[in-house]
Amino acid sequence: MTDSALSAPDARPLRFPGMVGVLLGLSLCLHLAAVVYLGFGDSMPAATGFLCGQFLLGISIVRLLDGSWVIQDIRLFFLVLFFLYGGSLPLIVLAGIGGEAPGVAGAAAMYATGMLGFNVVQWWYKQPWHDVPPSSFNRLRPSFANAILVFLGFGWVVYYAMSRGVEFSLTIDRGQVRFLGTQLWVVTQFFNNGLVMYMFAGWPRLTRNARVILVVSVIAYIVLQVLLGNRRDFLPMLFFLAGVVATRRHMVVGIGTIALGAVAFMLLTVLGALRLVMANPMLITAYPVQLLVQSNEFVSPIQTLIYYVSHEFQMRFGWTYFSAPSLFFPRVLWPEKPESLSLQFMRDAFGSVEMMGYAYTPVTEAFLNFGWVGPFLVFSLVSLGMVKLVKKADRLVGLYFICFALVLDFNRGDSGGTLYQLVVTGAAFWAMTIVSRLRWAPKPWRETWDPPLEAPEGATTGGS
Repeated sequence: MTDSALSAPDARPLRFPGMVGVLLGLSLCLHLAAVVYLGFGDSMPAATGFLCGQFLLGISIVRLLDGSWVIQDIRLFFLVLFFLYGGSLPLIVLAGIGGEAPGVAGAAAMYATGMLGFNVVQWWYKQPWHDVPPSSFNRLRPSFANAILVFLGFGWVVYYAMSRGVEFSLTIDRGQVRFLGTQLWVVTQFFNNGLVMYMFAGWPRLTRNARVILVVSVIAYIVLQVLLGNRRDFLPMLFFLAGVVATRRHMVVGIGTIALGAVAFMLLTVLGALRLVMANPMLITAYPVQLLVQSNEFVSPIQTLIYYVSHEFQMRFGWTYFSAPSLFFPRVLWPEKPESLSLQFMRDAFGSVEMMGYAYTPVTEAFLNFGWVGPFLVFSLVSLGMVKLVKKADRLVGLYFICFALVLDFNRGDSGGTLYQLVVTGAAFWAMTIVSRLRWAPKPWRETWDPPLEAPEGATTGGS
């Protein structure tokens, strides 16, 4: 198993990694440059330099703790996505591609202080990552009954979409999403992701035929979502798969990983731009570069933070976190339950909710609750939670990889939405562990769905 080099009891002293030394040097230079710019009153490059410096410091700390670059460590994955959501627009502004809007520097500073809190906790606890052993997955034994549940879940998606008036065609039609803006549809997507995650976690215990059937079903589901212009509805299951495969194969980040990440980034960007072009074809002829650079996944969510750092607002003092469980109560039973933060932003910024909303961010929520110190405080706690999660990954393998899969959604949502998605997805995963105890299958299907090996006695549970 590829444990951290720092955790091996008989390991000889290692030379300080050269790449980490380079990154730490760059981080120091960026921090010094931020101080100089701030001294001259130039807040935009100061805040951006501070954020970039903290990012390089953060990934360097995780690299030192783990002994290598391992993307299956949720902390490294989180830092990369956190930086993309917080640093993309400030870097675009500094590059001169887009005009500077009031509040961009303040938003970049809030992301930087949030990352500072995260890094301080990681350096204090020094918890290394180790790949989850195969024994932790041995109690995950997908059966024919699990396959039926996945099939029914996908079938319900198609049925519900058609019942709402969706017409399927070989074109990306984002406009049809208006038929699917219901809570039932959202819950269905979360639940289906949990079902598929269980099957991926139990992949070694599936026969070849079972794997083919599962892959074909998942591809069909992804194609359906792409045709509807959806990106987020299938990404968690893919991130879950990537995390599980990486830890099973003891993978480290290399050229191939970086190339795959770059391709994924471009696909998200192109799909987002394509949806806008299909709605307004003139955009591609008037502003092709700005369309690809500015109208992407990692630029829009920070707009909520930009608004609040440049306008007066009433601090919530933690109320949004305490009220997060209210999302589980239907509004028909509780008409006065709190609005989502995304809707509240639309009211604050535009005075109406009759337009397409903005994705929220956890940094915005932290700032809304505790002001300028909010991101530092909240992400210190987030960092502490990740330390505990990494430490107990062997025992909580299902929970760990579900959290890993939801890192992207966490970075573009609020605490209520993240809690809701985590609970529904985790409930589906847990339900699959119960269903897996049903070992019966029709005779023609027994050789297809029965696991090829029996789980050893005393295997560690993989439930969430």
